Amino acid sequence: MDSKTQANSSSSHTDSRKPWIRRHPILTTFTLLILVLFATVFLYFWLRPYFSTFDRSEKGELSYSMPSRNGEYTAEIYGVPYGGAAGGVTMWVDVKKTNAPEDSIVKTIYRAEHHGNNHLEWESENTLRIENWNEYTDETITLNINEEIYDGRGWACKSLWMKDQYVRCLAPEK
Repeated sequence: MDSKTQANSSSSHTDSRKPWIRRHPILTTFTLLILVLFATVFLYFWLRPYFSTFDRSEKGELSYSMPSRNGEYTAEIYGVPYGGAAGGVTMWVDVKKTNAPEDSIVKTIYRAEHHGNNHLEWESENTLRIENWNEYTDETITLNINEEIYDGRGWACKSLWMKDQYVRCLAPEK
């Protein structure tokens, strides 16, 4: 019996010398999966501004439309709801050529939170004034539709995918 006890103690002694990872493979796998999941979520939220686009994927409803003075362009305001009952509305302004075919290029030049009062006004053929304000916040801006964009989040100005789509990107100071 002494030899059995000695054999058991020596085998348990060799088992304890195995690395912790080999002694607990299921717990190790689960822990690694959780760490990878947290790292992925962290990287997604940290890098999201650098890969942002102005693509709203045809979401939202047309709220207001206004042709330019010479009729060459049409500016359209869209409201895109987000977040369900506790969410809000993001306001998008698209500009497109009026006399172009249906598949003409639509250029989004403005994205911001909807603040309640919005209006479009063409100051010239290529200059559009976008009003978006309430008593607490004013994101009213005048943009040259061929060169400038405005992003209320500031993501478009950081985006690597959008660098070639504008000459000047404007964002609120934070």
